[in-house]
Amino acid sequence: MKKTIRLTPLLLAALLLAGCVAAPPDALMRQDSAASREKLISADAAQLPMRSGLYTLYFRYGDTPYLAQEERMLTIERNTPVELAVVRALLDGPAATASALTPLFPPGTEALAVSMQGGTLFVTFNEALLGKYADETGDLQSEYRQKEMVLRRRLCMDALTATLTEAGLCTSVQALVYREKVQDKSMRLSDGFYTLKDDGAPLDPLTRSESSLLTPHNAAQLLLSEWMSRNFPAFYGLVARQDAPDEAAALETLESAPVLTGFSLSAGNVSPDGQSVVLTADLSLRDGDTDLTATGYPLRMIREDGIWKITYAQAIALMNQE
Repeated sequence: MKKTIRLTPLLLAALLLAGCVAAPPDALMRQDSAASREKLISADAAQLPMRSGLYTLYFRYGDTPYLAQEERMLTIERNTPVELAVVRALLDGPAATASALTPLFPPGTEALAVSMQGGTLFVTFNEALLGKYADETGDLQSEYRQKEMVLRRRLCMDALTATLTEAGLCTSVQALVYREKVQDKSMRLSDGFYTLKDDGAPLDPLTRSESSLLTPHNAAQLLLSEWMSRNFPAFYGLVARQDAPDEAAALETLESAPVLTGFSLSAGNVSPDGQSVVLTADLSLRDGDTDLTATGYPLRMIREDGIWKITYAQAIALMNQE
């Protein structure tokens, strides 16, 4: 049974008539009264045909500061806006088979409604969006607040925007939060969201952040950074499985690689079919007591399960400059 959502007339005007009324986001204020609350009533979905489509959803890649893609076929009821169905699929988290991807929204977060105003999509969430993640227990240390807390919530909003803009559904996203007991605050998500503060300046509409996406350049950057820090388990995570030995055998070989002391990368050129890319890398290495350089090395990567990776053979050739 679907949950009945109580919204004020002002919010209904913003969400349902946004194409006609250009009310500024700051006007979205709670002004409840028992007599004025109204219900959103859905049509009987059983009487309406379904729609299907392939959509690209973005989730966090492991514990990195990047978002990777998952393609998913969605079946959408006719009375459900496509934008709302896509956001709800994002809230469901990555597929069980996408083991490298992790969900980003706090538990219990629900998307209640959407409305388009110009190119901006207004997405209304329940108050669970402002809550803690399951592993955020007790007092949160300042180092965590400054780093991981902010990062995962920034990626949360970046994933929302990247997913919706990837589908061509909007150019920017304004996140709103419906709070049952708060009557005098703007519904716009504030910058306090990132640090779990109760107040803060309302956020402007969010736009697509390419720096958060695991693009070919960012994937290559991550790959070489893991080599540089000698984090070969993470490096192995970006090695395509099509020709790779098991992890234990691969790590034994990778750990004998020369030390990477510096690198730079070109933007890269993606193949016409979108399944491979070649970047140019300039590398500085140290093998024992010998310093080496490689200029203009062609670094080829392929797309595997939506993630840009290097083949094992290419990785070995790269490390041995073959």
